[in-house]
Amino acid sequence: MLSWFVYRCPFGKELSLRQNVETLFNVECFVPTKKVRQRDKHGRFVWVQKSVLTGYLFVRIEKERHHLIPRRLIMLHTMIQQAEGLWVPVIVPDNQMASFIRVSGSEDEQIAYLDPAKLNLKKGDRVRVIGGSFVGVEGVFMQIGGKHQKRVIIELEGLIAVATAAIPASMVEKIG
Repeated sequence: MLSWFVYRCPFGKELSLRQNVETLFNVECFVPTKKVRQRDKHGRFVWVQKSVLTGYLFVRIEKERHHLIPRRLIMLHTMIQQAEGLWVPVIVPDNQMASFIRVSGSEDEQIAYLDPAKLNLKKGDRVRVIGGSFVGVEGVFMQIGGKHQKRVIIELEGLIAVATAAIPASMVEKIG
């Protein structure tokens, strides 16, 4: 069964390591990126893809094979967490990862990346978007920023939270 594992990697190496892992292991990988305008070596402005979440690579691979990645690519390290007294790899649930990819893969410039440690996600209601470009995305509906800026927050526990563009309340339904 395939699961989303999280790997730490050196700053600025996320995109090249993603390509290496995809090629070597024939698996799906994800790095949230955005287009940034910068000068090239000739002084001209060009658009390049830059990682938004530096130092992380998400890989969808079988549990039996996930340990082979850091053995083959020594710059990658499996993220671990303590659960029931044991240290286990961080695995992101498929539905949570699907929502995260859908929102962070959007070209919308109003997407906001947030530090989950600075959010109190317990206050908001769990919702599902029922209209607009993020139909089906599930997360927590809460206000961030301005008085009328309500967004759906998708959190990958302890790693990152991503907020959609402002969404009117009529476009979400409460779940669970």
